[in-house]
Amino acid sequence: MKNYKIQSYILLLVLIVFGTSCNKYLDEAPDNRIEVDNIDAAAKVIANAYTQASYVFTDIYTDLAGPVGNPNDDGLSETYGGNTIDNQDLQTYKWEDVTALFQESPTFYWDESYTAIAHTNEVLSVIDGIETENQEKKDAIKGEALISRAYHHFMLVNLFGLHYDENASSNLGVPYILKPEVEFLPSYKRNTVAEVYDLVEKDLLEGLALINDKFFIGTKKHHFTKKAAQAFASRFYLWKKDYANCIKYSDLFLGDSPETYIKDYNSIQGSGYNETANNYGDPTDPSNLLVISQVTSYIRRTNGFRLNNGDVNRVYRNPLSSRDTRLANGIWRAGTDARYLARLKEEFFKENLSSATGTPYYIAVVFKGEEVILNRAEAYLYMNMQDKALTDINILANNRYGNTFTDISPIINFYSPVDPETNQPILLSEQEAIKELILHERKKEFWDHGLRWFDIKRHNIAVTHVLPISEGGESFTLTETDLRKAIQIPNDALSFGLTPNPR
Repeated sequence: MKNYKIQSYILLLVLIVFGTSCNKYLDEAPDNRIEVDNIDAAAKVIANAYTQASYVFTDIYTDLAGPVGNPNDDGLSETYGGNTIDNQDLQTYKWEDVTALFQESPTFYWDESYTAIAHTNEVLSVIDGIETENQEKKDAIKGEALISRAYHHFMLVNLFGLHYDENASSNLGVPYILKPEVEFLPSYKRNTVAEVYDLVEKDLLEGLALINDKFFIGTKKHHFTKKAAQAFASRFYLWKKDYANCIKYSDLFLGDSPETYIKDYNSIQGSGYNETANNYGDPTDPSNLLVISQVTSYIRRTNGFRLNNGDVNRVYRNPLSSRDTRLANGIWRAGTDARYLARLKEEFFKENLSSATGTPYYIAVVFKGEEVILNRAEAYLYMNMQDKALTDINILANNRYGNTFTDISPIINFYSPVDPETNQPILLSEQEAIKELILHERKKEFWDHGLRWFDIKRHNIAVTHVLPISEGGESFTLTETDLRKAIQIPNDALSFGLTPNPR
């Protein structure tokens, strides 16, 4: 049987980047690491194989962010509306390379995700050699490790690479790490987007065959359960444009009662914001499939670029002209003009019991049941099964609006653009109109989840951001096929020889 002690290569990188003294490092006991020599130790390591970083900051890249201040008669904001805007906020809002290293930065997400991947690789390198009479539990641990490794690489490639398309075999992805670090500062190369997707699929399918929920305790929602893994498969195959498999895994997840996995906003109302936000992320809610604590200060709404009241009301308009239950718990206000829904509750980890400083975090809902329904609807649409796509949309619409779409014409009329010369609508096709409806519903569902950015990439959507008049009123546009949709590789990784994204 092979014993393996978790390597401290991440700590070594931190020592180089931040200049921590060697003496301090050498003061640490050399053998205080977890020894992965039995399945219980392996299970403990895999429990930590989930990134502590959030990609919710990507909402600032999208049309879910603006200069906050209320607009004048020309539709331009006079000021930042009382919000504090720092250099990192401006870099993100303008799609520049973000130089910050910590929370809400691409570098933080990169580092934390590869740390999670390192945990999975430590276990996967030894799990087959661990002797145990409980083969079923051993398989379950291996399954969770494989799915976690697949998930983190998948999100990394979709952040730092262009979206999967006909150029995926030549477009740069990210390094897919399959083995533990056994040398100091090893060299890596970037796999192509297609190569990463192929490796993700291999890990995902192997993990799905092994995962077993019975070894998890409590709500089980802090791990990749079978349901959460099926939801991941639904997302993976939709983004890969393998619509048949998206439908297959969505069906496995949803079964005969898809409405079970739709959040009931009327039932999560609390006595105030914090209680309502707690209820929103409650792991016992059937719609919440995977919940993870993640470090972020994005939840502090008086910082950065946000939506104002008019913006929120425009986002939540709908072709049925019905009340949207997602607003049933109110539109909350931060500072002067920033508006938001009760979805993210700040928690705070103190450095010690007497400390006044610490780290803000929140409980992130990484997968929701509503996503699987909308994934399947989109897959049906592109399989030319528009009736089934509309049926799935109506499952959600019945809950969100207390009404359903019996006629396609309201959808076409609502989403058709107006010809500026004739002032007449340019009518969309049925497929285009339903696509716009699905993307609009996804925008509403996943505000504060960070998924809008990936829809903008998948569907080549342009985004325009405008600064307030007080800051010059300048506008910036991210075009449909803008290369900046692949976030730049962090400087630390580039310094070790990785190829940068083209600009």
